[in-house]
Amino acid sequence: MARFVSSTFGKISGKHGTAVAAVRKDGLCILKEYRIASNPNTPGQKNQRGKFGFVMKELNCLRRVFTQTYDGQYGINKAVALTMKTAVSGEFPDFKLDYSKLPVSVGNLYCTSVVKAEKINAYTLKISWNTEFTVYGSATDKVNLVFLNKKSKYVIEKNECSVRANGSVEIELPGSWAGNEIHVWIYFRSLNGNRYSSSCYICLIQL
Repeated sequence: MARFVSSTFGKISGKHGTAVAAVRKDGLCILKEYRIASNPNTPGQKNQRGKFGFVMKELNCLRRVFTQTYDGQYGINKAVALTMKTAVSGEFPDFKLDYSKLPVSVGNLYCTSVVKAEKINAYTLKISWNTEFTVYGSATDKVNLVFLNKKSKYVIEKNECSVRANGSVEIELPGSWAGNEIHVWIYFRSLNGNRYSSSCYICLIQL
């Protein structure tokens, strides 16, 4: 790409032979090689666009979660990019999302090596985890849970509902969720709030 100031021609733009000239906002003229745009409708490109649209639609219900766990309002974009690499299978238009590989949180704080969910009555789940931790964790780390209704795509967050040292917590879910299958994740956040663990998928459980 060439940059120039022409006292002869003044400001120029458009295609000139094998080059394209344009004028930037600051008034500087640029000249670069003209290249024909690649075909945007190859099978590979269609597949990639289709995958992106599929994942964005599936994860939109988790947008509020990603705002916290992926650090900001554009967190969903980071989550979509990672999910496309780790949790999607199939080819356009038959994509599938493996929720057990969906990272609702990422970070270097220690998560847990053992975790389970069990029903203790019609609408209440008991979530239990191993209280061990490494140098990248603490007994005071806050426990965060995410529940996704498979049918309605509605998400419930239980943020800072316990601490790592407690080993378990009981969570009551809405009665309207009776009979529905629920995806469940756990992740930890440090006491000062500036460190997260990567999430751990617990299970798909039916209320």
